[in-house]
Amino acid sequence: MTRNYAELSSHDFEILARDLLQAEFNVRMETFPQGKDGGVDVRLFRDGTEQIVIQCKHSPGRSFSQIRSQLESEAKKIRGRFTARYMLVTSASLTRANKREIVGIFAGTPLEERDVLGVDDVDNLLTRHPQVEKNNFKLWITSSAVLEYLLNSELYRRSSGLVERIIKRRKLYVHSEAYAASLKLISKHRVCIISGEPGIGKTTLAETLLVKYISDGWQVHMASEDIADIERVWRPNEKQVFLYDDFLGQNSLLDNLNKNEDSRLAQFIDRVQNVEDKILIMTTREYILQQARQVYERLQRSQLEEGKIVLNLAHYTREQKARIFYNHIYFAELSEEARRSLLHEKNYLEIVHHSNFNPRLIELVTANFHNSGCEDTGFFAYAMKALNNPRDLWERIFESQLSNLERHVLLVLATVRERIELTDLHCALNAYESVNSDVPASRHQLRLALRKLQGTFVHVSSNVRLDDQLSGLHPETFSTCIQLANPSFIDYISSYLSSRPDEIHLMARGCLFYEQVETLANWEIGESFESLAFGSLMSSFLGRARSRRQTVRLVPGQRKAVMEALVRLAGSRSCSWAQRFNTNILQRKAVSSRSRHLLILMLDAKHDRALLSEEVLIRVAADMAGRIAEARADLPDGELRLMRYLAKYPCVVDQVVSARDAASRKRMESLHSPRGYQSALSILCDVGVRETEWSKSAERDLREEFYDFAIRWEGEQANNVNSVTECEDCIEELTEALVAFEMEADQGAENLREKLGILQDELVEDLDFDREIDADEEEDDNPDRADDAFPVRDYPISADDPVDDLFDTLR
Repeated sequence: MTRNYAELSSHDFEILARDLLQAEFNVRMETFPQGKDGGVDVRLFRDGTEQIVIQCKHSPGRSFSQIRSQLESEAKKIRGRFTARYMLVTSASLTRANKREIVGIFAGTPLEERDVLGVDDVDNLLTRHPQVEKNNFKLWITSSAVLEYLLNSELYRRSSGLVERIIKRRKLYVHSEAYAASLKLISKHRVCIISGEPGIGKTTLAETLLVKYISDGWQVHMASEDIADIERVWRPNEKQVFLYDDFLGQNSLLDNLNKNEDSRLAQFIDRVQNVEDKILIMTTREYILQQARQVYERLQRSQLEEGKIVLNLAHYTREQKARIFYNHIYFAELSEEARRSLLHEKNYLEIVHHSNFNPRLIELVTANFHNSGCEDTGFFAYAMKALNNPRDLWERIFESQLSNLERHVLLVLATVRERIELTDLHCALNAYESVNSDVPASRHQLRLALRKLQGTFVHVSSNVRLDDQLSGLHPETFSTCIQLANPSFIDYISSYLSSRPDEIHLMARGCLFYEQVETLANWEIGESFESLAFGSLMSSFLGRARSRRQTVRLVPGQRKAVMEALVRLAGSRSCSWAQRFNTNILQRKAVSSRSRHLLILMLDAKHDRALLSEEVLIRVAADMAGRIAEARADLPDGELRLMRYLAKYPCVVDQVVSARDAASRKRMESLHSPRGYQSALSILCDVGVRETEWSKSAERDLREEFYDFAIRWEGEQANNVNSVTECEDCIEELTEALVAFEMEADQGAENLREKLGILQDELVEDLDFDREIDADEEEDDNPDRADDAFPVRDYPISADDPVDDLFDTLR
């Protein structure tokens, strides 16, 4: 196995050497920083004396001739100082002759040829002690075997973006206690929800767990839209781990759960917990998780509410912060002057201790310093200014370090929010430039701009397979897709636009695709979104409590521009692409005409129904009637909402009444559940338009039929349900329908609920009994099991400050 030692920092290599020699000699060794105690990085101190002294030289990819002068300098400093056994461990390549020559260089030091270890010797020790490699995660993940497996696995074919991200970021990983805590939760519950504030490292931790399970032979699958994505690939008796990243969305309004998603999610969690060969890992922002616990009733009753399966990545320890910052500094292309500005008077401690310390912010600081225009000696001041006011950093980068073209590209991408194909992006960019009276950028200029923005701002996927038969694109078609890469920048740009109504006006006039103006309209409609997104999002990123402030609203001119754009683009094609589940093929996302019309009416309702013309309303009502005529019995909820909005406009009331009766007839053709009866009743009673003779008769018949149906349905469900969750679903569905039919106080209805409740209690007793048996067996099998599954502390053991020791290796 070929290992990539270049991905290790000097500190990482010292820890690796210590762990290998501890395993080889079966003793506990101490680690010391480079530059202190003269030539001692690791030692064995026993019975009051130094028995082994070890010096580490991290020089990956170098030969003896390239490190000879460094060794000679080291030998002069320590000559005659040690009487204990002296060892030299290096990541350079050494021949036997090289080792003999090194022993000569270190004449006067008790160094023998057997104690000079080159990269081949380190490889050999890793083969002898494979657990050491597993514990040194950064080395293990960069080994050729692991990388080859990732790049050639089915996972790569299904989700190349995930694998590429893991490989790109592997050298920055910090193995923390959160990793062990996650494994402990998964071992106990089979499910782990990683929550935390934006930028804290939730996705990075989830990806680290995925690699671990991949190496153990588990199949990995990811959800892209909702829990149904992973329900479809469930395979009995196969080891499968499912990742659902940002499962509650990034802002909790635009990306909220789909219909009944909370119920299905709770059921899926229960399903995973009852089998041994499935694992579910989910991530979410902490404040969105708290909101979801309040909003979604099923999640309130799940272990998610109890916190049993939730790992809150709320903070890092001081040493973890130091390791994160150290890794970014070590692998960044910073000059000696920039590093010295950190080391001077231990300035790095101010950054490590800063209240706004955030891994994503640290990455932004190190990645963008070269373009800041600051002197190298001012790196520390630059980093502190960014931490003191992170939003200022985004503003400086966005407004001062980017060209007009680059800013325009980002503004257009902010309105799309998801993947967009290069040709569509070019067209959307030119449309926006036209309203700004700018010269349209060429495709070549766009590519150059994307090249500069790639990494910090955008993610560019080349040779992506697209499947869109409407446009004549088939899976053999390869193209380039672009999307915003940094969630924190998305938060910033949303805030940027919300505070600039004139900019939104231009954006609306320049929108070419529906998704663009949909984003602008949602920013205007969603008061709760604004208070959350432009308050909690930025405050969470900034690391401080959110203060109340007046929500920014559009002035009348901008409202009109957004509405005009919505109407203009109501029939336009989509420009967003989503990954077809379990493949690496992208499909164009479709936004239904019903959803588009609903957004138009919601925006008009917010502004006293003063923005739409009668012509538009008649067209929307006609389209709705056409969809109902073609629809199946199960009418989408959005259609009913659309009817309610249209019922407020006198010019289309007759069309709404006709559509209401047509939809009712359709729905009553297929009534198989309490929810179906409830839906049919809602169509008849809740639209808000006048009754007809037919609708009056249909409502009477529906109410008379429901109770007899409920008795039959309860009996069927009592014979079919097999779990507590299924029982809860039945009781919930029946109760909601009884309330809708105003029968909740009826004695017969109470008897129905009581029967299901008794069945539920029996299932709970069975489940508790099974768990007690499992717990007893687990305790018998593991009598000496420790309560705490946290790993051994992976930091230097030193009388000095370990953070100082760590940063001393940068000198």
